[in-house]
Amino acid sequence: MRMRSSVYLAIGAVIFLCGTLAAAPTTIKGMVTDSAGKPVRGALISAASGMKTISRYSQKDGKYEIAVAGGIYDVSVNAYGFGVKRISVDTTKSGDADFKLSPAAMTLERLNGAELESLLPDTAETRLIKARCVECHSFPTIIHRRGETAEEWRAFLPNMVRGKMAERFAGASSEELDGLSAALAKYFGPDSPYFGADADTSQIMKNVKHLEPSDEALASTIIQYDVPTKDVLAHSIEVDTKTNVAWFGEESFLGNKATRFNMNTESFQEFPLLTANARPHTGGIAPDGTYYVALADGALPPKLASVDPETGKVTQYNWPEMKIGGSHTLTIDHAGKMVWISGGSSGDLWSFDIAKQQFASHRYPVPAAAANGTAQLWNDVPGTKPLPLQATSYDVAVDSQGMVWFSQVALATLVKLNPVTGESKAMHPEGAVSIRGIAIDPQDNLWFGDFLGHRFGKLNTKTGEMKFYKPPTPNTTPYGVAYNAVDGNVWYGDMSGSNITRFNPKTEKFTEYTIPQRPDHTYARFIGADSKGRVWFTEYFGDRIGFVDPTGESTGSQVMTTRASN
Repeated sequence: MRMRSSVYLAIGAVIFLCGTLAAAPTTIKGMVTDSAGKPVRGALISAASGMKTISRYSQKDGKYEIAVAGGIYDVSVNAYGFGVKRISVDTTKSGDADFKLSPAAMTLERLNGAELESLLPDTAETRLIKARCVECHSFPTIIHRRGETAEEWRAFLPNMVRGKMAERFAGASSEELDGLSAALAKYFGPDSPYFGADADTSQIMKNVKHLEPSDEALASTIIQYDVPTKDVLAHSIEVDTKTNVAWFGEESFLGNKATRFNMNTESFQEFPLLTANARPHTGGIAPDGTYYVALADGALPPKLASVDPETGKVTQYNWPEMKIGGSHTLTIDHAGKMVWISGGSSGDLWSFDIAKQQFASHRYPVPAAAANGTAQLWNDVPGTKPLPLQATSYDVAVDSQGMVWFSQVALATLVKLNPVTGESKAMHPEGAVSIRGIAIDPQDNLWFGDFLGHRFGKLNTKTGEMKFYKPPTPNTTPYGVAYNAVDGNVWYGDMSGSNITRFNPKTEKFTEYTIPQRPDHTYARFIGADSKGRVWFTEYFGDRIGFVDPTGESTGSQVMTTRASN
């Protein structure tokens, strides 16, 4: 089927530049101790100036050191079991920036989603909450409204996003709203022994499963950048390793742009889309550097947009003959000729021929029922009619033989599609609850996250052998998965655990790097690795992008000030 395309030159796009101050590189260093003078290991120390924040850990001896350019910084330290401290540091003045931390009772608001989940029992109601709510966010967002009655939850749910995108529960039935509101009130309502307004927090906190950072994590540097526009829901990041540029989509109706970040100049450039509320979701980069991004609003004809990195020209691709369903995530085949796009309706995977500018639909069988224990069944509200089977495709990857693989979240299924013959084969890993991100490594192993099953998995696509690995964080939720060609490891964004996690296939060892941000702001989605082996991520509710450098060699030698030009 042919599609119509429309073109826009982003002449009026606002360019946000982060200028470099003429200041010699220096360091902020010191020691973190407790009130008795004992070194505190594993504290996260963050130095912020302008739009940039550089973070490192305190070592076993309590010492830390952050390389920066000369200037004034807001420096904060965050350690589990202690109160947060902040000071202003002027690097032109001599002396170390030492911190003496006082013990402080941890509040529920400081816990990440994985820690909060460890405090809840595994029941039909908590599974319903996870299936319906831990899709866009995790428990730290829910905690903000703890103490509300079922009636208050019911009034809030259909008016939750406040203009950022279409309301998630606007079309929910009365029975669905009643069931979910009752479950939320049971565990987060005023009388809940878990997270109720009068719950004994001191007793609750004794059951928290908190993990200290590993020795490997202590060596890392994490650098974050505030995005130019607020409340944009920066979704997924793609890295062009040839040009040191990262791209991401601003999914929010308040954003609705494709945004480029130049790693060399530390500058943002935003490209508004042609159609309002298109919801740019997850993208990919073609061999010529063109950025393609899937448009997730299913009520609109546009399914795909692209940005020419040289001219700034924005092109939007409409598919009038196939209006039902929105595109979701995409990948570009090894030849750079075909874009494979997930989303649409059940049993339908899409492709886009770049040269012909032509869409096509690839049908695959839909099973009669979901496997036991999958998120499809968790979604059902007791006493109501089961939801229709959610057999839509989610994430897509292409192996070295040209076979197309995709995941199905609610069915916890991996599907292989032969694009030449149209044949497909579905596999449900035993015990899997929901599968989101996938990635193919050079040996054609398919790596995937069992999102609500809290596991990381590998499928040998040649032999069919399946293997699962249990990450250190008990309730990890692997979202986007990426193969890092520099270090040969597989990485994923842990949405609930607020981590960017590395898995070494040779040693089968995990290393978790905590994102230095409030747990209700992070919610990492799809991630990407650059030519230096640094792993980039977005903070969905935090209006930031950033990267983890596991070597710790990255520095904050450029301090950013903000200026805008048209």
